[in-house]
Amino acid sequence: MATINDATVSVRRNTAAPTRPVVIIGAGIQGCATAFFLSQRGQSVIVLDKDHVGRHASGVNAGGVRRLGRDINEIPLSLVAMDWWHQINQLLDIEDGFHQQFYVKVALDDAGANLAGSRIQQLEKAGFKHEKWVEPEQLHRRIPHLTKSIIGGVLVEGDGWALPWRITRAFYEQAVKLGAEFRTPVSVQSVDYVGDHWQVTTNVGKLEADNVVNCAGAWGAQIAKMVGDDMPVEAHAPMLVVTDRQPLFLDAVIGVMGGTLSLKQLDNGSMVIGGGMRGVADPDQNKTQLTPVGLSKFVMTAGRVFSHLRDVSILRAWAGIEGYTADNLPFIGRGSQPGIIHGFGFSAHGFQLGPGVGEVLADLVMARQPRVDISPFAPQRFSKLS
Repeated sequence: MATINDATVSVRRNTAAPTRPVVIIGAGIQGCATAFFLSQRGQSVIVLDKDHVGRHASGVNAGGVRRLGRDINEIPLSLVAMDWWHQINQLLDIEDGFHQQFYVKVALDDAGANLAGSRIQQLEKAGFKHEKWVEPEQLHRRIPHLTKSIIGGVLVEGDGWALPWRITRAFYEQAVKLGAEFRTPVSVQSVDYVGDHWQVTTNVGKLEADNVVNCAGAWGAQIAKMVGDDMPVEAHAPMLVVTDRQPLFLDAVIGVMGGTLSLKQLDNGSMVIGGGMRGVADPDQNKTQLTPVGLSKFVMTAGRVFSHLRDVSILRAWAGIEGYTADNLPFIGRGSQPGIIHGFGFSAHGFQLGPGVGEVLADLVMARQPRVDISPFAPQRFSKLS
């Protein structure tokens, strides 16, 4: 996998009248996308990260680009993000950035089928029609290797996958070309309001900013506390495995209704398998620990969906550190103090949202009205901000 130089990257600055830069804390996909959109709009941006670009969840997740199965409050933002995914190659000057296929959650039993029916009714009542029930005969025609016990599934045409480290890196590279500055590894020690601006103190010096954007992921609650905001997250370590190469047979991403599975096949034939099982995260030490029982569970589920994968060989397993909120919805919005904006706590499903979140956070920095309702993600929803 390509690596990103951790040295400070300094590039040409905008030639407009000098202003304090926007300081973004966190160089995952949300921070990099925000830096890209702000730089595209002529804003001066400095991004800080205690490690390097895409080091944690943004660089090592399953790479699902999906509208399927999202919380109903998240769907409008997901649709905005998908607008950007459809033009991701042009946006980021890359090739094959988004593998557009289809995403299906199969029903393995009556309970799964009933869950699918309830889900589709809920969406249709809210005016969303992108998820469709597909009968088993049609699924088997489109995915011939599915086990015969499948009794149907919920499908979204046009969903797919991308390589997470590649997309995060591309947002970073394009932001740099537009004038953004990335400083890594740099740890934030405090964020204080001094006079008429924010002062961000790091282990290598101080920065002045009118706007500070908190995209610190599993460490976002710590940054929030520095500015007086109580926004709890729990750190977990969603796990993934990659298998040996199999003959190419799958041009879709597969999940399971009511189960834990995310399954896709890479161009080289390897399978990437994940889906909700967590290892142990230690954010203070920047470490994760895998749990073999969890790994076995989603690999066994993959074998239930495709019987020929029951004896697949696992080549590598890993986990990234991710921040989870109590309701599994992210924090997106303004903090309790002017100039503070939060975008973290994506609870292991923020990758597809990245371009949409970058647009929204850039809008908030520039005092523009986002084109989607972000009130369900309000930082204030769990406790009154001081």
